[in-house]
This record gives sequence, structure tokens and C-alpha cells, in this order.
Amino acid sequence: MCLQLVIYSSAIMQSKLRVAARNLTESNRFQQVVIVIILANSLTLGLETYPAIMQSYGRVLLTLDTLFLAFFVVELVVKFYGQGAREFSRRPWNWFDAVIVSVSLMPFLGNLSALRALRILRLLSVVPAFQNITEALIRAAKGAGAVFGILLLVLSVFALLSSKLFGAALPALFGNFHISFATHFQLMVFDNWRGVVDQMVFGVGTWTQWYAMFYSAIAGFILASLLIGVIIESLQVRSTESD
Repeated sequence: MCLQLVIYSSAIMQSKLRVAARNLTESNRFQQVVIVIILANSLTLGLETYPAIMQSYGRVLLTLDTLFLAFFVVELVVKFYGQGAREFSRRPWNWFDAVIVSVSLMPFLGNLSALRALRILRLLSVVPAFQNITEALIRAAKGAGAVFGILLLVLSVFALLSSKLFGAALPALFGNFHISFATHFQLMVFDNWRGVVDQMVFGVGTWTQWYAMFYSAIAGFILASLLIGVIIESLQVRSTESD
């Protein structure tokens, strides 16, 4: 009887502790503390890039960095305890935080201190506005897949067409499919657009500038607008769901 009472009391105590841990990690004040810690850690990581500062305050900065990492580990453990293994594993942002913290621990296994900078990405999981935008972008990736498919189709058609039309006169730009494809990608992102068009004009004729403008209008403007439209639509859907 006494043993059962002890077990029952222990279960109640554990349940209360779990609820307290969950309420703590999900409270707005605690989230604000986490944001401040992440920003402070970002500042110390930035200061570590200056040799003069590291020479004078390197030990202090590294000590603070270790304390920040300890805080993130404790936060993750408390969150895991409060939510329980099943609920914790069902939340994608928990996995994101776990990966970031785990990667941050890797510098202790070797010369991988640069990986500590990934902790700043935890702002994506802590700041609600960042969460909404990130989730909307992920959702937009499905619609963006069709847009990129159209883009690939347009690039391929114009790459083949230009290779046939200009390949002999301008082999460095349109000599074969993959060279022509790379040139059209360059035109699409307007990288040295004027220089490429000048070579087309001098090598083939003035009409090629209209050809280049027509292609750039399709690939650079219309398809970019489609992609932006997909992302904006996903943001609106996410905002509606949040409301």
C-alpha cells in the first residue's frame, strides 16, 4: 500500500513538473528570453571575427559562447521533457532546433567552430513572423516546382533554337546545347546582358537584340512574376490559417 502511494505521488509530481516545463517553454516571456540569448550569441560570434578583439577578450567571448550553448541544450531538454517524446517528435520546428543545437555541439569534436554560426538560424523557429514566412516558402515550393518546370522548358527550347541559329557564328556562346543553355541562363538573370547582346549584334546582326529582349521578357519577367505570385499566395494562405 505504501509502495503504491509512493508510486502514485511520484507520478503526480512528475506530471506537474512536465506541465510546468511545458508552460515555461511555451510562454511568451521565455520565448523573448530565447530571442535575446540568440541575438547576444550572434553578437559574440560576430565579435570573434575581429583578431584584435579576440586577442583582448577572446577568453571572455568563448566562455559566453559556451554558456549560450549550454542554455540552448537545457532549453531543448526541458522542451523535450515538457512535451513528451511523441509530441516533441511531431513538431517539425523541434527537429529543426534539435539539429541546430546538435550541429553546434560538433565544434567540441574538432576544428568546426564555424558551425556555431548556425545557431542564429534558430530565430526562424522562435520568432512567429519568421515561422510563418518559412512555412509559406516551404509550401510555395510545391507550386514553384511547376514554375521551375516551365522555366526549364523555356530555357531548353531557346537554347536549342539559338544553338541552331547562332552556333556557327558564335560558338563560344551557342556552340552546343549546354553552352547555349548557360548563355540563356545568364541572359535570364541579366548577368552581363549588354555584353552578350553586343556579341550577338556584332556576330550575327542587329535583329538579334530583339530576339534577346523577347527571350528575356519571357524568362526574366513573366516567369519571375509567376514564381513571386506563388510565394505571395502561399503567404496569404498561411496568414489566413493563422487568423
